[in-house]
Amino acid sequence: MTDARKRTYGYLTALAVIGIDQLTKRLVLGSLELHQPVSVIGNFLRFTLAWNQGAAFSMSWGGPMVLTVFTAIAVILISVFIWRLRNYPPLFLIALGGILGGAMGNLLDRFIYGKVVDFIDIGSSGWRWPTFNAADIAITIGGILLVILYRGSAKISPQKDDEFGGS
Repeated sequence: MTDARKRTYGYLTALAVIGIDQLTKRLVLGSLELHQPVSVIGNFLRFTLAWNQGAAFSMSWGGPMVLTVFTAIAVILISVFIWRLRNYPPLFLIALGGILGGAMGNLLDRFIYGKVVDFIDIGSSGWRWPTFNAADIAITIGGILLVILYRGSAKISPQKDDEFGGS
C-alpha cells in the first residue's frame, strides 16, 4: 500500500469524526435544554447539554484562549505527522486521524461558541463521569489505539530508521 493511500485513511478518519461530532452537537443543541438530562439507558446513560470552557472533562487549564491556541497547534502537528510519517501501518494513521478529527471538532466549537458542546453523561448510584462528546471519544480511542500499537508491535517502527520521509 502506498504512503499516499495510508495518509488518506488518516485524513478521511478525521473528516468522518468531524462530521459525526458536529452533527451530534447540532442535534443536541436543537433538542436539549441546558443541564436537563434525558435518559437514554436508565440513569446510566443520559444526554445532558453542558458547555465546557475547560479542557478534557471540564478541567480548568489555562483559560479558553490558551486551550484554543494549544488545540490549534496540536491540530497542525498531527496533520503534519499524518502527512510525513512513512512505513507505518494504516491503523496507526487512522488512530492519528481520530485524534485529529476530535481535536478539530472541539476546536470548531471553541471558534463558533467560545466553548465546547458536551452532552454524553454516564454514571450510576450518585457517581457521574464528567460530560463529554463524540470528539472526546475519538481522541480517547485514537490515543489508546496508538499506545496499543506502539507497545504491542515492532511493525509500527519505520523500516529504514527514518520516521519522516520525503514528499
